[in-house]
Amino acid sequence: MVDKLIRLTADQRSNFVAYLDGELNEEETRGIEQLLASNEVARHDMESLATAWELLDDLPRPNAPKDFAEKTIATLKMEEQQTPLQEQAWFQKATQIGGLVAGVAVVLFCGVAGFLVARSVPPSRADVMLQEYPLLEHFDSYREINSADFLTRLQKSEEWTKRQSKNPGGAKHE
Repeated sequence: MVDKLIRLTADQRSNFVAYLDGELNEEETRGIEQLLASNEVARHDMESLATAWELLDDLPRPNAPKDFAEKTIATLKMEEQQTPLQEQAWFQKATQIGGLVAGVAVVLFCGVAGFLVARSVPPSRADVMLQEYPLLEHFDSYREINSADFLTRLQKSEEWTKRQSKNPGGAKHE
């Protein structure tokens, strides 16, 4: 019968490196050794890791520049010093965008307010005249009427009777 392959947990795998370095206490070391004795997947993973670990020893060791420590410490000191909020780039950009949004909001508000105020103002004399343009267009003709006598003659005329017969409800003013 084939033994079932058991998956390793992330904690078990992370302890493999500490095991190879000899950094585990006795209890953890015994736990890893028992796992290796009973689990084929663990043995295979440990062998692969040990092989890679040995190959690392064959690589040439790079030398750090002489001023490496100074530069690292200077960089850490710079990171510790926090720049004021007003000098940070994201804050300046947010302030710019906020100003633009506020400006657009003010313009829109003024436009709506102006529209509402303009609608509430009573119409001017010129506006009233434009609304009454159809009547004013024939104003000179209406001035010629000048008396009720003309209206009486108009009512008796043949043209008026034809219009009345077409429109039995009476003449409508448009």
